[in-house]
Amino acid sequence: MGYWNKPAIALAITHPVGACNSASGYIRISRNNKVVYLHSWLWEELVGPIPPGHQIDHENGIRTDCCPHNLRCIPTVLNRRNVAMRSDNTSGVTGVSYWDAGNAWRAVVIDHVTGKQKCKTFSIKKYGDDLAFDLACDAREQMIDDMNKRGAGYTSRHGR
Repeated sequence: MGYWNKPAIALAITHPVGACNSASGYIRISRNNKVVYLHSWLWEELVGPIPPGHQIDHENGIRTDCCPHNLRCIPTVLNRRNVAMRSDNTSGVTGVSYWDAGNAWRAVVIDHVTGKQKCKTFSIKKYGDDLAFDLACDAREQMIDDMNKRGAGYTSRHGR
């Protein structure tokens, strides 16, 4: 029996990062002639089916940590709030960007209730580049805090 053919409980451990065999950083295994992600398969084997519109989240953000206490089944929209910073981010802060047309830094969030974009802009002409950037960063953090008080579910991993 190969390593990945073990029963679910034997595979429900923290695997070394080198064990990942997909570009996404997750571990894939073959079950019943189908390639599946280990964390999703473990959830279904140990807990039950994953409801439509839900995903299995690694609470600590380590994609090869498949310990049962690290896995949770959450709505896809909530899981998207744990995503890492985009690779094309140039400010170094998720949700903060330079707005060329307005010569300003701006903080942006998508309201989790209405789905509408909320934006706060800080003019470089008025505040200077450094202060405008700092104000945008503070505003973004405050907007996330305010949404979390209303149940948005952003975690400390968001944008890290």
